[in-house]
Amino acid sequence: MNNSLNFTLPSLEAKQYVLDNGLKVYAFENNDMGVIRMEFFFPIAGTASQNKIYSSLLTNNLISEGSKKHSAIEIANHIDYYGAFIEKTLDKETASVCFYFLPKYQDVLMPCFEEIIKEPIFYQSEMDIYISKLRQQYLVNNQKTDYISRVAFNEAIFGAKHPFGVIGSWEDFDLIQREDVIDFYNNFYSLNGASIILAGNINKGFISLLNKSFGNEDLQVKNTPAIKPIPTNIDTQPIKKTIHLAQSVQASIRIGNISISSNNDDFMSLSVLNCLLGGYFGSRLMSNIRQDKGYTYGIGSALYSYRDVGAFYIVADVKAEYCQNAIDEVYKEIETLHTQRVGDKELERVKSYMRGDLLRSLDGSFELANNFRPLLKYELPTDYYNKFLETINYISPEDLIMLSNKYLKIEKMTEIRVGNETIIT
Repeated sequence: MNNSLNFTLPSLEAKQYVLDNGLKVYAFENNDMGVIRMEFFFPIAGTASQNKIYSSLLTNNLISEGSKKHSAIEIANHIDYYGAFIEKTLDKETASVCFYFLPKYQDVLMPCFEEIIKEPIFYQSEMDIYISKLRQQYLVNNQKTDYISRVAFNEAIFGAKHPFGVIGSWEDFDLIQREDVIDFYNNFYSLNGASIILAGNINKGFISLLNKSFGNEDLQVKNTPAIKPIPTNIDTQPIKKTIHLAQSVQASIRIGNISISSNNDDFMSLSVLNCLLGGYFGSRLMSNIRQDKGYTYGIGSALYSYRDVGAFYIVADVKAEYCQNAIDEVYKEIETLHTQRVGDKELERVKSYMRGDLLRSLDGSFELANNFRPLLKYELPTDYYNKFLETINYISPEDLIMLSNKYLKIEKMTEIRVGNETIIT
């Protein structure tokens, strides 16, 4: 059954420029917008590349906190005065620094942006302040059941020594030095290997201005940073683990396993199965465990992709006394997917939601730029989202049964629960 609407997704074919030094620029131009979004994307500057825990996090957050010419306060005041702001992101594999600003101020702001990207100083005083904040956040996080379950789950499925499973400790704050941050910046924030993603009102003089600030450095004299090998042959065994947290009033559950990456042919189809199970408000997990049973205010599932491996997980915060009941219902829903055909109406409802969500996620130049980043990260074709739409439209109930038996094997799932030891057994 295929009741799909006939619509075309916006193109992710970015307009491409190459600066004088070879730095690649991808632009999603929209002259009707009054703002420019300029993102510097560093494809291997994630936490997996660090040799010293917290060095990637400190680098990403402190890159705008002072340069060789200006203090953190001076930079912040300059950016605020002209109505601009900075957005910094970091994940296991990549990092980015994104600037939002008005085109009429591009000439006065570009030198400041150049200092941030090319000349950060990483003052010890700013580093001490940020580490103090991290320490406080560390103490707070380790009283949160959802945080504890998340890091314990990653450690369990990837392994304690795997870059995706490593957990920072309190002692690691004492070990990190300013030199570690400087080394990480020098190794992984080089423009050699980076990309610039633009969106919004890109006027005629902007590319010339960009080239003047970022195209004059000879990138050929620097070595391209090497990607730190990340093990993909992960042989951890599934476990069931209970972590007791005194005085917690709720329990957090995380169930799942190693899965496939977005480069796998089954990833798009598995994403549909994930949505059906727990990927939106009308999912089976929500309908059963929240609406029918009342065990939780929210439960969901996710399929997350890294470059060469992925993770599938189900996550929920539940009333502590219903922890085991909720887990039992999760497994029942998975078992049902193994054997019972999904009804046409339910499947079409999932497809309609996913089509709408996909279209909304690509509505506008900023959204296109944001969704272009994964294409760079995973080296995916620009028609990836159109292929995803085609998968949504034509996947069948029989496909879902096959996928659930192939990828959602209960005996291979790790189960983490965190809560009050008097309630959780």
